[in-house]
Amino acid sequence: MKELQNFKHHDNPEITVSLPGILKIDWTSALHKESVDQAFEKMKRFKFDVLPIMDADGSYKRYFKSKEWGKYTIDNIEEHEIKPHDCIYYLTNIEDAVKAFAESEQNFFFLVNETEIIGLINISNLNSKHVYLFMYNLIAQLELSLGKLINKSGIDDPELMRIFIENNKSVKPLTRYRGEDKKALDHKFIEYAYLGDMAWIIKEKKLFRKIKIKRDEFDSSIKIINKMRNIAAHPVNSLIKGKNSIVELNLAITKANLIIEKINNYLIEIKLGARKNFLSAEKLNN
Repeated sequence: MKELQNFKHHDNPEITVSLPGILKIDWTSALHKESVDQAFEKMKRFKFDVLPIMDADGSYKRYFKSKEWGKYTIDNIEEHEIKPHDCIYYLTNIEDAVKAFAESEQNFFFLVNETEIIGLINISNLNSKHVYLFMYNLIAQLELSLGKLINKSGIDDPELMRIFIENNKSVKPLTRYRGEDKKALDHKFIEYAYLGDMAWIIKEKKLFRKIKIKRDEFDSSIKIINKMRNIAAHPVNSLIKGKNSIVELNLAITKANLIIEKINNYLIEIKLGARKNFLSAEKLNN
């Protein structure tokens, strides 16, 4: 029941492609009368792979581009007309922008409104703090959803502690939980587990079956997501280092959203089932 999400407040902030993008009043451009040599000097000096060309009327219809990304030589520069496939709407959600990068040969997009080009984004701009914030929140949503799945499956704290001890799993959740438990704080064990710990519990107790995902698919998805989680948790590391990084980021986003959706659907089924049973019992009592 994917549509249900549109009736709820989105936990992840709405981040559009314009936030990590560059507004045209802030970019460096070539003038229509400048030569390729002059454009090349700007591209080499600022390490630009795309240099918009401003026409006499202030509009942008053409651009210079590096044939080989990151190589700044005069024979590597070529001029192009701006085509529709070079552009995306400036209010495009960051998820869709990442997908557009991952599923095309594009290393950049011009940002357009209803009438004109107003900005530019390239793959390096995806290392923006806004994209890190988006990923951090998405993974936080995933961890909350995994925790709900475990809690709704009737696995209590003693059982979780037992399987952690018997399988020599990470001692950190156990140590943190026991420390807080001594303070008589009413916290659940799952609150101290990391993404990998929760994924292990779900595999150990075969909870992936409840959300209709095969074990191998769940396991591979978590590995991809966890890789992005480790990067997002340390923003000094670049999220995007090349085309493969964008493909991996898009895959992580897709997998995280899929697992969250399946868990939400399962929880809705539980709630609807409980309500149905309640109404049936009430009918019998009457």
